[in-house]
Amino acid sequence: MPLKTGKYRLAAGLWCLAVAACVSAMDPPGYKTPYHETLASLNFPLLPMIHETDDLASLLRNDTSLAALADDRTARVIAAPECTEKPACLADAWLWTEADIATVDAALRRAVSQSQSARALVARQMRPSGRFARHEALSDEGLITAAWSDTVAGINNIISVYAKGQPPRYPLIDSMIFDPEDQGFAASLNAHGQVVASGMRDTDLVFDSSARFATGLLRMNERMDASNLRPVFGGTNAGAVRAVGTVDWEDYPYTAMLVFGHGPEDAQSRTGPMSYIRMARAVDLFERRLAPFIVVSGGNVHPDRTPFNEALEMRRILIEQHYIPAERILIEPHARHTTTNLRNSARLLFAAGFPADRPSLIVTDPMTAGYIGSERLMERTLDETGIVPGLVTSSDTPFAFEFIPHPAAFHVEALDPLDP
Repeated sequence: MPLKTGKYRLAAGLWCLAVAACVSAMDPPGYKTPYHETLASLNFPLLPMIHETDDLASLLRNDTSLAALADDRTARVIAAPECTEKPACLADAWLWTEADIATVDAALRRAVSQSQSARALVARQMRPSGRFARHEALSDEGLITAAWSDTVAGINNIISVYAKGQPPRYPLIDSMIFDPEDQGFAASLNAHGQVVASGMRDTDLVFDSSARFATGLLRMNERMDASNLRPVFGGTNAGAVRAVGTVDWEDYPYTAMLVFGHGPEDAQSRTGPMSYIRMARAVDLFERRLAPFIVVSGGNVHPDRTPFNEALEMRRILIEQHYIPAERILIEPHARHTTTNLRNSARLLFAAGFPADRPSLIVTDPMTAGYIGSERLMERTLDETGIVPGLVTSSDTPFAFEFIPHPAAFHVEALDPLDP
């Protein structure tokens, strides 16, 4: 039976525990996320946006085709513990079929044509949020259905990778941590599914329980990287973000120096050798007053499930070994690849209030410089993130490149749940 929740919506349970908890997110200028940055909302931003739009949520909740679909999907989930091809069949019960997806797609199209609230959601939340920037040229109907397509692809991808053991894009660092053939895992997966099913609520929309199931899989696999160290501008970055507003930008040729982490392959090292080389170069340029800030970018990447965060370790080294003031260092602690170093740094520059029309400087090393300045990196970034997060051009500084960020960087990549 669905849990009775009175006035409390799913948004209060899955997306934000309280209005006061919905602290500032990593947003483009002029937009403020109305929900908390949770593991679920970071991966599936369309869903809390719908829940925050009361009239639209009510319209979808009362849609007869979606109600029938919800009943059908619930029946599959309830029957799953009796399936025979465990654990795969336990996961399959939660997957979205093409017919399921099409039913929601049609309902969203109807909503946009019938509901002013749906159109307002697109105009006032979806477009200015940047979370769906890859689809910005589409009509309102096209944008919301493209966002749904991304969302459900993300849910299915998480289930396929972290419940069924299918390889992710980067299997050495992003894979499922369990043996999918192990019956002990089958028991855990069965328990997870039953708990999620028992938590269904009378305020749920058709996609909510599957989003909970997928988010729970990330937690079971200890793949919560996307929500770690949030909010990005709280705590460690707070002093530096305040300092951004005090800078006379005419005093510097660049707004910031961007240093991308290099992960080690051994479990003892806190960061890789190229990180030290890049930091030394950035310190020299900082002392020459090329930029007033250093942005260090990198997550918990190498080796797989390392406890060491590249950005935090580089910040520590810059302070302890090079005596860079803490308020002149910003961390971007989530990127897992050079492609997302670029994208996430662009997000940070916009959200922290750096002037968008002035270049920052990517500071790298002789081994990596050829790749940073190549078309191959831009092609790979477009392929893996769906967007080009800015313009990289040569500079007069050795082993460095100018970078102008583009707001398309805020697009959420649904197939990269560890750093969407």
